[in-house]
Order: sequence, then C-alpha cells, then structure tokens
Amino acid sequence: MRRILVTIACLLLSIGAFAQFNDTEFNGILERHHGGMRMDGTDLTPDEMAVILADVAGVDRTEEWYSYKRKRALGEGLIIGGSATAAAGAVVFVGTGVVWLLVAALGGGLAAALGGDGQEAVDNVSEQFEPWFIGSGALTGLGAAAAISGIPIMVSNNKKLNGIVNDWNAANSATGTEVSLNFGAAPSGVGFTLNF
Repeated sequence: MRRILVTIACLLLSIGAFAQFNDTEFNGILERHHGGMRMDGTDLTPDEMAVILADVAGVDRTEEWYSYKRKRALGEGLIIGGSATAAAGAVVFVGTGVVWLLVAALGGGLAAALGGDGQEAVDNVSEQFEPWFIGSGALTGLGAAAAISGIPIMVSNNKKLNGIVNDWNAANSATGTEVSLNFGAAPSGVGFTLNF
C-alpha cells in the first residue's frame, strides 16, 4: 500500500514538472502583416510588438527584427526603383527610336528630293541620336540590374522575419501541453497513466 501511495505522490508532484504554461499576456497565433504583426486577426501596436520581440523563446530579438525589416525595405526599394528606372529608360529608348525614324525618313527624303545625298542626311541624324540610344539603353540595363538584385535581398529577409514569428509561435503555442492523470486500463494491466 505504501508503494502505491509513494507512486501516486510522485506522479502528482511530477505533473508540474512536465506541464508547460503560457505565461505571456498574448495568446494566439502570431503572423506578419503590412510591416508589423497581427495576432488572431488583430493588428498589434508597436508597444505590443516590443513586448513580443523582447521574449521570443527567451531571447530578445528586437534588434534582429528591425535589422531584417530595414534590409527587406532596401530590397523592396531596389525592386521598385530599379523597375521604374528600367521602364523610364525603355520609354526613352523607344521614343528616341520613333523620333529617329521620323527625322531620318523626312531628312533623308527631303535631302534626296532637293538633289542632295539622302544617306549622308540619315547618317548625320543618326550621329545626333546615338547618345540618346546609348544613354537610354544603359539606363534600362542599370534599372533592370537593380530590380533583379533587390529580389534575393527582399526574399531572404522575409524568410528571416517569418522565422522570428515562427519561433515565437513555437515557444508560445496557443494549445499548450495538457497533462492528465488517469486510473484505468494501462499497457501493462490496470493502474495510473500520466498523459502529457
């Protein structure tokens, strides 16, 4: 009888050792949302975010969060700015081409009609437009390169931000761990079972 009572006492005392409790004021699933955080559909204030970031699985991840956020913004800026620059360069390139065609056709045609050398007129027009073609082509290339270089910066820092959120969710699981002590059928017969 004494052995059973000691066993029951040990089981009851061990429940607290195996139980996990969520002692934060935040309960729910955390997710990133528009540069901030959201928990169960509600946007968190900067103060609430600070509390969460100060204890992500026992580690202060505030500096990490804002560092990744700045790098992500850099990548996003490169993508947007590079795309706009490439588009502007392409517009100038195409516009210059259209104007060159019109001027060369008219200049060459007029020169030929007036008894001059039409090819020489086209060559002179081409010389005048060459810097525009080169400049707009370079602008398009540089913009495209900036946009392409921004993609991995943004993607890698998105993953790092999501990792912080996932770490918090793993450490502060909304479901927690339930512990139960039951008396009844056990694998080795009848007795107490501790489920956690």
